[in-house]
Amino acid sequence: MICIFHYGGFSAINSGISGLEKKGDSLYKAGQFQLAGLYFEKVSFLAIENITKTTALIKKADCYLARKEFDNAQNVLSRIFYGELSDSLTFAARSKTALCAYLNSDFVLAESQIILAKGFIPDTSIYIKAYPLFALILNESQKWEEAKSVLKDYIKFKEKDPEMVSKLCNEVNEMYETKKIPTLKNVEYAKKLSMLLPGSGQLYCGYFWEGTLSVGLQLVALGFTGLCIYNKYYFTGATLAFGLFQKFYGGGLNRTEFLAKKRNYTSIRTFNDSRKKFILNLLETKKAP
Repeated sequence: MICIFHYGGFSAINSGISGLEKKGDSLYKAGQFQLAGLYFEKVSFLAIENITKTTALIKKADCYLARKEFDNAQNVLSRIFYGELSDSLTFAARSKTALCAYLNSDFVLAESQIILAKGFIPDTSIYIKAYPLFALILNESQKWEEAKSVLKDYIKFKEKDPEMVSKLCNEVNEMYETKKIPTLKNVEYAKKLSMLLPGSGQLYCGYFWEGTLSVGLQLVALGFTGLCIYNKYYFTGATLAFGLFQKFYGGGLNRTEFLAKKRNYTSIRTFNDSRKKFILNLLETKKAP
């Protein structure tokens, strides 16, 4: 009697979970992502089998992704236990986590998920599907040589036409030529230049007029300080005039740091965005019949 009772309860739970999952799928297709996520959460809570629980968590993460709540999607996927999962489901979970982390600008976590997928899944044909995403992640981490290698491996594995392989690999080599890799400014060096010679940090970062203005303002403040002292307005010279110089000097240092970071960000974004277009076009090509 005990065995029959347990089996009946287990079947009822499975039947209920299946119904909840179907309802969640239906709501997701209808664009009701928040409500669908609640159903998938209930499935993950009630599920006894880890496969069912993992699938539900991935679907709940998809609901957050559809709403562009990348941080919440990443948190949901962090609850997955990878024991006794098939290679395909492990890949689905790892690659989805990597995608969420990438969209959430957590590139260290994103990279680690692809590496783990590669390490624990022996079938190359499964984990190599994540290589375009892997290349995007490596680009953001400024690991451009590794990104080039990953893209070429993906092309060689997926493309069957030798001529097309050669063509695409040549394009990748050209995109990642050493002369095209962004030359980044040293932020601390720029600040030290401005400390020693006001305005020189801005000039180093490529902002000529900002550097000239900074030098001019600080020279005016120093000149005003000297003028006050010369005319025996010692208190005014020591407080107002020199205080003005200090503000211009400190502001120049902060501005130099900002400009160095801005120049680096702009250089990296320009480089990575152009490579991103190539990667997305490569994926679109592979989807074409």
